[in-house]
Amino acid sequence: MNICIIGLGILGITYGSILSDSDVNVICVDTDEETIDMLSEGELPIYEPGLKALVSTSVSTGRLYFSSNIQSAIKKSEIIFITCEVPTNDHDFPDLRFMKPIAQSIGNHMETPITVVIKSTVPPGTCQIIKQTIQKTLDEREADIAFDVISNPDFARKGSMIKDCLVPDMVVIGSDSKAAVERLKSVYDSLHVREENYVITDPQSAEMIKYGVNAFLATKLSFINEMALLCENANANILDVSNGMGRDERIGKGFLEAGPGYGGSDLPKDSKALVEIAKAYGEDFMVLKGAIKANEKQKNKMVEKIKRTMGNLDGKTIGILGLSYKPETTDMREAPSINIVKGLVAAGARIQIYCPEGNQEAKWRLHNEKDEISYCHNVYEAAQDADALVLITSWREFKGMDQERVRTVMKDRFFFDFRNLFGDEPPRGFIYSGLGIPEREIN
Repeated sequence: MNICIIGLGILGITYGSILSDSDVNVICVDTDEETIDMLSEGELPIYEPGLKALVSTSVSTGRLYFSSNIQSAIKKSEIIFITCEVPTNDHDFPDLRFMKPIAQSIGNHMETPITVVIKSTVPPGTCQIIKQTIQKTLDEREADIAFDVISNPDFARKGSMIKDCLVPDMVVIGSDSKAAVERLKSVYDSLHVREENYVITDPQSAEMIKYGVNAFLATKLSFINEMALLCENANANILDVSNGMGRDERIGKGFLEAGPGYGGSDLPKDSKALVEIAKAYGEDFMVLKGAIKANEKQKNKMVEKIKRTMGNLDGKTIGILGLSYKPETTDMREAPSINIVKGLVAAGARIQIYCPEGNQEAKWRLHNEKDEISYCHNVYEAAQDADALVLITSWREFKGMDQERVRTVMKDRFFFDFRNLFGDEPPRGFIYSGLGIPEREIN
């Protein structure tokens, strides 16, 4: 079987590598020549654990190719996965400006029957729009070629993309054609997806499932973050509260870890998009709007917490540990670290940053504050002569740091753990402040 994947972000690269590792020929295409050149040379434009080795292995088998020639790829393929970016417009509504030209290219260059699979997160009705676009282009060619368009949203998480793609909790397939569903299932069957993991539905419901999942997770995170703020005021411990809540099977433990706010490329964008989608259908999604506002409040509350504990920050040096919105990724889109760093700089602080994978992206996202920021190569450099450390992202290496060495190089002893990474065993020798945990000095 010949498969084409159009759009080489982390999703397209991961699926291309995994599918080609299961005796399928895969052509991955993108208009970005620089990305194609990097991948052809064995380099990745993004960081994802294990992905570089997987790409290298897949390329060596001769079943994975990277190209900018979309016409040739379409002509050779039986199934086309669309994994391109779907940004939002100025009003936060999903914009199909990248997807529609892809549909036109498919209509212009397909020569045999094709199944088009949309894996990108798209608003309900997109399958129909893409189908109409392809059909219009075929009509202009006076070509009579059969095709199907399927919604197959992705649920893999950054930092565990390979595992989530290989062993998915569910595979949602939205189509009005039973034959098209079976064709796509034959692809997933090669990855040993179990029958009970499939959710077969219509295209609009499949498209809505992805938004529903992300919006609910955003709401759940906003709820537990507000509970953490309440716990601080009530002298309660959010670790115990979230553990107790998570034991109720109606709620579950997932996404009940308090933090400085959610970020990334999915939850913020998709939550705002669903609010606008609801508005387009005449509904006011008040619960989700509240979650979005709570998330923005949470990010700002972190700077307030530091000021409340340390007092005047003018002239103080603060070490930042972690920039990416979560560990095991370079992604800083809407990361809480951006708000926190900007807020600290505005308060007069000097910032020393270390993130295992996020420093490079931060240099352009925080370029306006560059005179007040220095980028470090490790935890100890970030802690050097610092009045405080602020842990924003829970990279594993932070928990394994030499606590005595860190304390020795610091000027003062404030330690803000906004991920509660150390749990019930806070680092010794610091004035330790978790999130939603009573503040205390640990000797």
